[in-house]
Amino acid sequence: MRTYTANYEHDGRAWVVRFGEPDISTFGRSLRAAKRYAREALAAYLEIHDLVSAGVDVVDKVTLPAAAGTEVDRLVKMRAQAEAIRAEVAAETRRAARALRKSGLSTRDTGEILGVSSARVAQIEHESSPA
Repeated sequence: MRTYTANYEHDGRAWVVRFGEPDISTFGRSLRAAKRYAREALAAYLEIHDLVSAGVDVVDKVTLPAAAGTEVDRLVKMRAQAEAIRAEVAAETRRAARALRKSGLSTRDTGEILGVSSARVAQIEHESSPA
């Protein structure tokens, strides 16, 4: 697989895209359009129709203004933390549901206690039962 890096920078009006190697560039008014045009330009340069089928990967490197970049970095870290907490809460919910069901509570009561539906409790039970 060959990998090419597309470097994106906003010039105040549009996103300018430059590849270091090969030496090609393009632009798009939106980031989505710039990404599409970058891939089209690279495919044309390489004289291929489909980058993926040809084993070509494009890595998008977006450069943001310093102040915005700091805020985005902070947001990305917060989202990662939130996802880790979400996974932890889901695991604890499964453990608590199993413990409550083992104690003899109904799926309906277990769901009420845990703040989930009785269908979710049944799903948790099904996930933990041997296949």
